Amino acid sequence: MAIDMHCHFVPPDLVEALRARTDPPRLECDADGVDYIVQPVGRRAFTAANTDMEARLVLMDRLGVETEMLSLGLLMGVHSLPLPEAGPLVQMFNDALSVLCRRFPDRFVGLAALPMADLPAAVAELRRARRDLGLVGAILPANCLVSLAEADKLRPIFAAGQELGLHFFVHPGRRTDENSSIAAPFADNLLHRHTTLAVQHALSMALVTLALGDYLDSYPNVTFQVANLGGSIPFVIDRMDRVAHMRKPGSPAPSERIRRVFVDCATMGAAAIEMAIRVFGEQQVLLGTDCPIFPMEWSVAAASEADLSPKQRQMLLHDNAARLHEGLAARMRTSN
Repeated sequence: MAIDMHCHFVPPDLVEALRARTDPPRLECDADGVDYIVQPVGRRAFTAANTDMEARLVLMDRLGVETEMLSLGLLMGVHSLPLPEAGPLVQMFNDALSVLCRRFPDRFVGLAALPMADLPAAVAELRRARRDLGLVGAILPANCLVSLAEADKLRPIFAAGQELGLHFFVHPGRRTDENSSIAAPFADNLLHRHTTLAVQHALSMALVTLALGDYLDSYPNVTFQVANLGGSIPFVIDRMDRVAHMRKPGSPAPSERIRRVFVDCATMGAAAIEMAIRVFGEQQVLLGTDCPIFPMEWSVAAASEADLSPKQRQMLLHDNAARLHEGLAARMRTSN
């Protein structure tokens, strides 16, 4: 059985709260009765797959997925709202996620959403999510880690994570100070420029911030996961090594440093998975599907089709995530 480390969930109460909003993020129904989530970066169809977790369990069983790590998709933009708006919404999500994980403790593990416009409130919610709700960490927007200056603002969150022994999932998402609305997503191929290229670039920059300096040295009791195979890093790592060798002879090679974080294979094909395992190491790549934003079948199939040894495939599908969860559980027991 596999463990899926990149999945999302929207509880029914949050659906109704989004339906009542007039500004993004909001839920709207078109003339044909189709629901859409209107996000700061465009809109997408919103189906029952976001909410119906009984149906999710049926799908998981069919595809051989034992456990999902669930979070709130950050491209919705709930996390980036002003605190008076974000606070009640993220608490609503975290409470519902906790109930779901306690109802199905072997099937779902939860990551908290945080109100990123107010760091003290975000830290307080992270502590509540761990102490009171049993969630194991938090999802964080990649755009908050695209530079060391931005990442330094998050140190109070990571300090709490260090104390509590948590897991942080770096996922595509905007900062609270960004205005990144897309009025015409198909003009000038803007859909691909933003949804693929800009997203992967932000993830790449976040991974560089975390792994290529000494940022992680302060948080040995924390694990980090970067979505979508760490952005574009596998493709450019040879160039990064050569640039480092030319400009800073004797400095650690980036290809050695990046193995300090986990990456998941959400939305990527077999060839990309093969490359990522060569670059990050067979112990650092996790199964991720981005369900229900993308069909779960796609990433499960890609993991099965990749040219891997039986051992590598088992590590990708299950063993790496199981090891991560075991370490997480041990750290959290110590922190209690």
